[in-house]
Amino acid sequence: MSVSSVPRLEGAPAGGTAVRGIVEVEAAVVEGRAAVSAHLERFHDLHAHPATPPTAGVAWLRRVLPSAPPASVWAVHVDGGPGERAALVLVDRVDDGGRRTELLAGGGGHQASLAATTPAAAARLGQVLGEAAHRRGSALHLAELPDDPRVHALAAGAGAELLDALPVPEVRRPAEGEHLVSSGVRKNLRKTHNRLAHDGIGAEMSFSTDPAAFEAALPELEAAYRDRDEAHGVPCALDTPAGRDTWLARLRALGDLGRRELAVLRLDRELAAYVVGVPGGERYGIFDGRFVTRWARFSPGRLLEHEVLQRAFADPGVEVVDWMTGVAPETLLAVSGTRRRLVVRRGRPGVPVPRSAGGGGAAPLD
Repeated sequence: MSVSSVPRLEGAPAGGTAVRGIVEVEAAVVEGRAAVSAHLERFHDLHAHPATPPTAGVAWLRRVLPSAPPASVWAVHVDGGPGERAALVLVDRVDDGGRRTELLAGGGGHQASLAATTPAAAARLGQVLGEAAHRRGSALHLAELPDDPRVHALAAGAGAELLDALPVPEVRRPAEGEHLVSSGVRKNLRKTHNRLAHDGIGAEMSFSTDPAAFEAALPELEAAYRDRDEAHGVPCALDTPAGRDTWLARLRALGDLGRRELAVLRLDRELAAYVVGVPGGERYGIFDGRFVTRWARFSPGRLLEHEVLQRAFADPGVEVVDWMTGVAPETLLAVSGTRRRLVVRRGRPGVPVPRSAGGGGAAPLD
């Protein structure tokens, strides 16, 4: 464990953004799992803010922290008093292209968040982050961040560029008299139900928030998760112990929050599709979902997706259903709009960063 304290600082961070309201700022870099765990205690209120998505909050961080190599985890924070605070928890990845710093929570397709009280605090955090990454010889690739002034200030402070990630599709509550899905989709769903009836296939939908039932279902969910990749002959994220541990930790983190609902479609009593949903106020999130390819003739993923949408909007408090990750809209039953997500990116010291082709998304670093 190590804690590197930057001397108390005054003035403006790199990038020309003035830090108004901060006379003295404590800035520090902490390294190692034990130090990061202590950091989470100190900045618990920031990471647990109600606006923080579940895939970037304290429960998620605590679950994924043990699965990260101890020396790869670090954090940065600035503290200028209750109104001017900011923090990030990070992890270093090393491959043939060198060292790259990413967010420990969020990223990898999941919504991330920036724990900062103001853009000024975020800008100062960006300066500390940029300097620390430079010392480590690391590139920055902080993905799936929201499009808000704090993220823009973080990038400016770090001397990084902002790129568009794949936007997050949303379905908004239909107005009175409007249909949830198009007439073409409704027709295809009727055909699928008729096909099931013709073939004598029994279909059963179920929804559960029970933790014990979720744990019991995990072997089936894992088999379904692996199925698609195996069918296409591509590596699966669960093939490595670290990948499997991370997947399990993320699912259990949602349970720790009390915000996890499992939807399952069974055909002839076999699991044909599942969705892990995240209820929460006006917004219902779809965290994960897979279908088993042997049942593809009956479009189980689409049947379950439609049922999940209907069930979500049956709650009068739900106004939006979103997929929580960047998903190609054409693969979904319905899309009302999208929410922009950003990547904060800076190359390794002395290495130019490749530009993304056409500006439509984040190009790989290497």
